[in-house]
Amino acid sequence: MARTVSDGADWAAGLDPIARARADAAADRPHADAAEPSAFERELAAASRRERARLEDAREAARAEAERMVRRLSPAAPDLVGPLAEARLEFSRVEGRAGPELAAALARATRTSGDLDGFRRANGLRREALYPDSTLLQAGLLLLAALFESVFSAALFAQEAEQGLLGGAAVAVGLSGANVTLGFLAGYLGLRYLQPARLVPRIGGAIAFGAFLALAIGLNLFAARWRETLSALSDSDARDYLTPSLDLFGFSEPQAVVLLMLGAGVWVFAALKGYSGFDDPYPDYGKMHRAHRDAEAEAASLRNDVREALEAAAETARGAIDARLGDMREALTAMRSAYDSAALDIGALDARMRRLEEEAATLARQYRQANIAARAAPPPAYFEDSLAAAAAPGDALATCGADLHAAQGALEAAQANAAQALAALGAELDQASRRLAKATE
Repeated sequence: MARTVSDGADWAAGLDPIARARADAAADRPHADAAEPSAFERELAAASRRERARLEDAREAARAEAERMVRRLSPAAPDLVGPLAEARLEFSRVEGRAGPELAAALARATRTSGDLDGFRRANGLRREALYPDSTLLQAGLLLLAALFESVFSAALFAQEAEQGLLGGAAVAVGLSGANVTLGFLAGYLGLRYLQPARLVPRIGGAIAFGAFLALAIGLNLFAARWRETLSALSDSDARDYLTPSLDLFGFSEPQAVVLLMLGAGVWVFAALKGYSGFDDPYPDYGKMHRAHRDAEAEAASLRNDVREALEAAAETARGAIDARLGDMREALTAMRSAYDSAALDIGALDARMRRLEEEAATLARQYRQANIAARAAPPPAYFEDSLAAAAAPGDALATCGADLHAAQGALEAAQANAAQALAALGAELDQASRRLAKATE
């Protein structure tokens, strides 16, 4: 920004104070009664004034250029209204789009909550519903139980089956599958329905449990008897074995007893899993609790989505305002840089003016001292007077400093206004959230 100005070291070229003083002393110049400066001193003053004028012109040019630069870099007041208006418009759009959907979700959550509370009061339930988050593990345990029974049953049947291990495995898989199915149904449709306060479901549950229990007992007794029959047929003539009447609960082989106990154990395990492994033991309690949980989760998810959309709009406005304030800060930094650069340039010119005054005073003193030493007559009286010093230059950057101070004040005011505007926008965001949350009230 600074102009290039020569240092002016040759401003006094051609002015030899010693030689001129001796020449003037030989000619008795200046006279003892002279009141005006000598010709040399006038020439020295004229040269000094020319050099000072040149430096003052350069100083004035630097001042003008600094003022132009500072004014050009002065930041404009940031537009805070535009981003805030966009954010408020987005608030209205979010309310318009998500309001009905969120209201419906909140209504479902309220309705399912009322239904669940009514169900609890009607059935005297004071505990929370108990059920697994996923039934995959419970189904896997039932499958393992069926596989366990199939493996052992296949080994027992394979000893006597005509098809060997393959035939025994086929019978075992069917038996274990039937045991697990009957046990699960006895627990799910029988034991669970023995709890309701109403009589009709309890009667139905007792009938279902008895029926599935009878079927399981008959199936496992038949399987055990069949296993013992196959064993007897392989050891003696089938006609001799089938002629006597068979005692249903009398088994002569331990394999039949093991098969019966294994089936009973798997059936009991499946019944317990059917009772409480897949759902709450109280009928319909888990279903209603899940409906309420899902409705609340949906409402909470929608509420979070709406809040995030509102916050995204507010954050966009905040980012736009921060960007505008950032532009102001950058402009203020550039103004300070321009001011500092101009201060260095003008400071250098002021220092050169001071050196100019010192050099001029030094040359004048050298002239007077040499003139006094060389002359026979007394020197003029004004030789004893001190040399007049030039007035100190004024503050060239006063206007730039005022502009810089005004820009700093404008930035601080803009920051304060932005903080207030964003606080008001945050309050409007909270109000919009509350309006959406109370849409069903």
